[in-house]
Amino acid sequence: LQGQSPKAQRRREGDTLHLECPYTAQTEGWHTKYWCLLGGQTCQEVLRTYYEEWVQSRDGRIKIKDNTTSKTVSIIMTDLKAEESGIYFCAIYSPYMLLRMISLNVFKAHAPGVLQGPSSTQLRSQATSLSSGSTFIILTVVLLILLLLALITSTALGVRHYKLLRRTGNREAEETSDRAEGTARPGRRQSSQDDNKSAAYINLDVQSQPSPEDPLYCNVEPSQAHRNPQQVEYAVIAFSQSSRGGRE
Repeated sequence: LQGQSPKAQRRREGDTLHLECPYTAQTEGWHTKYWCLLGGQTCQEVLRTYYEEWVQSRDGRIKIKDNTTSKTVSIIMTDLKAEESGIYFCAIYSPYMLLRMISLNVFKAHAPGVLQGPSSTQLRSQATSLSSGSTFIILTVVLLILLLLALITSTALGVRHYKLLRRTGNREAEETSDRAEGTARPGRRQSSQDDNKSAAYINLDVQSQPSPEDPLYCNVEPSQAHRNPQQVEYAVIAFSQSSRGGRE
């Protein structure tokens, strides 16, 4: 591990490190490639690979892949943490070959003198909070609208029912008044049978000495007139000489 100075890589917490480690054409694809953390003079293995597929750590934050076509080992470290700071290197052990060495410095978000934005974890948390708040606001607005519609509908039904009751009460009062007036009105006949049985009154004006040729007139009061004109009968009354003499 001597003879190569590590290149500094500075990241803040939550950032991602993407690293490419090319190797020589003489290296076979089946040789195992390592991603190590330097501990003293030894390799503290982080990940290893020997085929062209991504291999990841248990938590899924660190991945390694060997591209035998481009002769490159790719390393990706996501959601970096401050305690992961240190010297890393990628190497091949058959035969031994150091490919690349870096000095990774991961600083905290609240480090003095460093301007930085929120980490990806914080952004996801904020997005989740905003989404939950928006959902709650939308549900509240929908419930208020439904409550308002229900209130308006109930009010309209109540007014309509009140008007209907008031109109029905007025009709009943009018019918009661009509029945009362019909009962108390004089001269009103209840049926056709009552018309036939009731007495009819006429006023007969007779002159003191009427002549046989003079007609007699009969006056009928309007209240005594028959309702159906077709059933009215008319008659002319005349006195003869014998009848007049007898009366005298």
